[in-house]
Amino acid sequence: MDLLAACEDLAANVAAFDVTEDDLYVYVSEDDLEMWQMLFGFSSSLAFNTIKAWRADFTRLAISEEAWLLVREAKMAEGYNKESYEFSLWRAQMILKDSRTSINNSEAKDEEAKYLLQLKTDPTSMTEYLDLMRCLPKEHTILTGLDDYGNKAEFCLLTGSQKVEFLQAMSKKRPFYKPTMIRTSVAAKDLSLTSLYPTLGISTTFPQFRPDNHHLECASTSDSTSLFRPAQNEYPVWYFFYGTLTDPSKLSRVIGLNKEHPVVYERATIRRGRLCTLDGKYLSLVDAGEHSKVDGWAYQIKNQDEEDSLRVYETGVYEVVRCTIELANKPDAKVQGLTFRLVDGLFGPD
Repeated sequence: MDLLAACEDLAANVAAFDVTEDDLYVYVSEDDLEMWQMLFGFSSSLAFNTIKAWRADFTRLAISEEAWLLVREAKMAEGYNKESYEFSLWRAQMILKDSRTSINNSEAKDEEAKYLLQLKTDPTSMTEYLDLMRCLPKEHTILTGLDDYGNKAEFCLLTGSQKVEFLQAMSKKRPFYKPTMIRTSVAAKDLSLTSLYPTLGISTTFPQFRPDNHHLECASTSDSTSLFRPAQNEYPVWYFFYGTLTDPSKLSRVIGLNKEHPVVYERATIRRGRLCTLDGKYLSLVDAGEHSKVDGWAYQIKNQDEEDSLRVYETGVYEVVRCTIELANKPDAKVQGLTFRLVDGLFGPD
């Protein structure tokens, strides 16, 4: 399309609906609402908002009167008028563009990429919320927390391919909707079923830490399978915290606990680790020798939802590792738990 033609289309769009934002309602007739609901499967409110947004966009796709006359009889028999037919052409272009993008989209191929989608639960936007939920992939992870005002905040964690799938579905239901989505990273968790890997301060390649050795530090029974705990999906599970998550209000917000269920810590110690600072600002845990110890607090995480929220909060800079937690108020009490270790943490003697 040349510049002159583009200018003519823009002028035609402005002339067609030269109204203010507040006046747009006048031009959305009941006939228009019914037509768009029938043609595109919209609800009444979605049809109204889509028509309103379409008319407010002066750069929208437009066809000439001559082109419309060529297809008018056939399209009107299908229920279209010129405006709705132009929208259908634009919508088809967007769907085709999205499908082509998804095929070559590196994000879709990168399952390591993670995205947080904000799910709005405001009663005034309940229709939007329900549409979002319907468009989510069948297998998805919902994360909950509390915002600065103590209100429930809800997010969905998506992979790269799930993000593309979701956006394609939403483009059909809500063509003008732009979801709030940010890229994030998640602390890795990959606990071995057949070895101690990964455990704070222990290299499972060393002979003394191999499964067939009966002098393991954490041994409590002759059943070797009991040593490899906690298991990948074992809940509830003890977590050892240091740094920002030793603040109960912070932890409550991260895992979505309200004031009726306050966080109650246990004073605790772990060994084979030491603290350092990341970027001179954040306390981080790294591997250390067997005589090194770190004091902090322990809390029992109840389920995977709480744990997933923790892993998102800590980001991919950290990884979940096993550790032995010594509870201060219970002399000689040791529990097998988990903590967050800085990725590529240092390992060596004190």
